[in-house]
Amino acid sequence: MKKLHTILAAVLATLLLVLTASPALAAFDQDALDGIVMITTGAPDRNGAMQYWRGTGFFVGEAGKGPQYIITNCHVVEEFILAGKALGGGELHVLFDKDDQVEAYLVDYDAEKDVAVLRLSEATDKRSSLQLKVPEESSLGTEAYAVGYPLAADLTVQAVTSFSKKDATVTTGSISRFLTESGTGRKLIQTDASLSGGNSGGPLIDGSGAVIGINTGASNLDSNIFYAVSVEEVLPLLDKNSIPYTMAAPESGSSLLLYAAIGGGALLVLLILLLVLSSNAKKKKKKAQQQQAQQTQQAQKQLSPVLRSVSPQHNGMVVPLHGQPVQLGRDTTICRLVYQDGTPGVSSKHCQVYYEPRERVFVLTDLGSTYGTFLADGQRLAPNTPVKLAPGASFYLGEAVNMVYVDME
Repeated sequence: MKKLHTILAAVLATLLLVLTASPALAAFDQDALDGIVMITTGAPDRNGAMQYWRGTGFFVGEAGKGPQYIITNCHVVEEFILAGKALGGGELHVLFDKDDQVEAYLVDYDAEKDVAVLRLSEATDKRSSLQLKVPEESSLGTEAYAVGYPLAADLTVQAVTSFSKKDATVTTGSISRFLTESGTGRKLIQTDASLSGGNSGGPLIDGSGAVIGINTGASNLDSNIFYAVSVEEVLPLLDKNSIPYTMAAPESGSSLLLYAAIGGGALLVLLILLLVLSSNAKKKKKKAQQQQAQQTQQAQKQLSPVLRSVSPQHNGMVVPLHGQPVQLGRDTTICRLVYQDGTPGVSSKHCQVYYEPRERVFVLTDLGSTYGTFLADGQRLAPNTPVKLAPGASFYLGEAVNMVYVDME
């Protein structure tokens, strides 16, 4: 046993020397601030009064050239999209500074993936493009930085704010999970880098300064869990529209060798520790299994709000609810749950649903449909009057065959 302790001490000392000789962990790359911009959208309400929202975006393009194209979340420009298609008079701008803004134009979007691409009328020299990187499973546990213009920061402390790149907020966290969203197949990055309203659409940046995700929002169930859409989801839109972008170069061989050496040393230490503590192996294994079972139970309790169609034409389709209202009807450009043309009782834009996390209820509103929206007991909703529904409640559009229910799954 004494010999094993001596070997363990020698290995630990060697590993410490390797770690001391290696470069320090990468800090946030300040150059990333040169690629972000605030986005403002405006749309008239039903009375014609303009309402405004804001979010964040970042530029992509060829390295060394003035960028023209911006990536953001679809929900950042959702009201602009709806205004352009339904009401008219929507506004879309990017702010380089409080006194310097230019109009932006919508190029393309994917509402299901929650990504959108904008462009300026011409390339700008006021910002530079950021490099993109598709995240890999090997980066689990590594540091990540969320950059944007959160509204909460401006409301908490009154400050002289220009909305320029120097006023952007940077929050630090680590990558805790990669997941694929049920129903949409959307690839998400889970992190504990804090986000709030206004952060949406901003970049999630890794230690090398590359963008690996588009910041989207927070968990409805845990205030310490946040999500970003993987960069992988926006690449098809860029390729489809022949938009130039730059992918980050892979890590150098020397860095990989360094990480391999550190990993090898850590593995050797682990093996020796297992040998020294072999008498307690069964006890530790049982404890680990119990902890794993508890973690699995906790994960099963983290449910998300969804709506599910019972109509035969949807084959049990599930639509997740992420804070923004989801429209139901026959209009494929606006509605997330789309009914086939000619479906009896269903209007083009029939009704909408969203989840209110503070009260833990769903809010259903009939949008002035022709044949009405009904609760499961047959009660017809008054047009444009929100009605709260508990999880597990049902309603239908026009006819009972168009039944939908809302729940936590």
